[in-house]
Amino acid sequence: MAIDTMKKGSIEMLTLFLLCEEDTYGYQLVQKIKERSKGLITVQEGSFYPLLYRLADDGYITGQEIVTRMSTGRSRMRVIYHIESAGRERLASLKKDYETVQQGIHNILDS
Repeated sequence: MAIDTMKKGSIEMLTLFLLCEEDTYGYQLVQKIKERSKGLITVQEGSFYPLLYRLADDGYITGQEIVTRMSTGRSRMRVIYHIESAGRERLASLKKDYETVQQGIHNILDS
């Protein structure tokens, strides 16, 4: 579907945007995207983590492994992601591209 293609292209931009607000781990990012879009954009975790790995490989984000203790007393390893300056530059570029495409679509639909 067209919406899936449009959504897929937006997830990188949304992820970088959310990481500008605070460092967080992957599952939290998935939940924030769903919550802040009011359920209109959902991301499957299985397809989201490869995006995080690619962003890290490209130098846009870094991840730090931490151990957290759960309420059950068990420990869990989490990776907390942080946006780097290259990621902020990438976000600015993606936002500019998004705004250009959005304006072009409006120009066509409003003509």
